[in-house]
Amino acid sequence: MSNYTSEEIQDISSNFRNIARRLSRTDYSQCDTNLIRFMKAIDEQKAIKDFVDRNNTCEYDIEEVIKTRDWIGPFEISPIVQEEISLEYQMLKYAVDKFGGDFTRLYGTHIYTSTKSTTNDEMRKFIEHIIDPLIDYISEYLRSCYEKIVREEEKNKPSASNGITANYSTVVVANNIDGTVNNNITINEETQNDAMELLCSIKEMMSSNDTGDKDDILEMLKQIECDIKANNKPKKGFLVALKNLCGGSAAAITLVNSLMKLFQFA
Repeated sequence: MSNYTSEEIQDISSNFRNIARRLSRTDYSQCDTNLIRFMKAIDEQKAIKDFVDRNNTCEYDIEEVIKTRDWIGPFEISPIVQEEISLEYQMLKYAVDKFGGDFTRLYGTHIYTSTKSTTNDEMRKFIEHIIDPLIDYISEYLRSCYEKIVREEEKNKPSASNGITANYSTVVVANNIDGTVNNNITINEETQNDAMELLCSIKEMMSSNDTGDKDDILEMLKQIECDIKANNKPKKGFLVALKNLCGGSAAAITLVNSLMKLFQFA
C-alpha cells in the first residue's frame, strides 16, 4: 500500500463501494451483470486483489459444496476469516465462470432457506450470508489502509494551523462564502449515500480530536448532513469553511476534499 496516496485509496474505496452497493441491492434480473462487474472490480484493482489473494488460502470444491448443502439450509460459513473469505470469493468466481454471473444458481435460484418466499427474497438472504460479508471485509481493509497512509503522510507534513478561527455563526451566517451556488440542487441516491459515508468518517475522526474548533466542526457537519439528507447539494462555501476548520488534520482534509470532489466542487 506504500505506493498509494490517501486520495488514491479514497477513490478506490469510493469506486468499490459504488459497485458493491449495486450488487448488494440488485434484483434478480440484474444479478448476473452486477456480479460480473463486482468480480471485475476485485480482480482488476491490485489494491483489492492483493488483499483477497492473501486471504484466499483455502481451496474449496465449490461443486461439492453446492451438492452437500441441505435443501433449505444456508451454506456453512467458517468463523475463521481466511476460510470465510476463501469460500465467498471462490463461490462468486464459480458463479461467474459456470453460470455467467447468475449467483442464484449456486443454491437453485428459487429456494435458499425457505419455500414460502419470493425469488428476490431468497436472493437477499444469500447476499446477506455470502456477498455482504465479503464486501465488508474489503471495505474495512481499504479503510484501515487509508488511515495508515494518512498517518504516514502526516509525518511528512508540517503542522497546519487553522485558517479560520471564527465561531460557527460567523463563518456560516455572517459571511456569504460562495453565494453563486444554489443549495436546492437535488442529488441522486448514490451520491447521497457516498456523501453520508464521508460525513460519518469525518464526524468520527473529529469527535476524538481535541481541536478547539471541534464544536464548530461538528455543528457545520450537522448542517451539511441536513442538506444531504434532504437530497440537496450543500453549498460550496460550507465545505470550504469545513476544510479550513479541519486544517489541523490532514486525514480530515482529505475526506473533505473527497466530499467536494463528489459534488464537483474540486
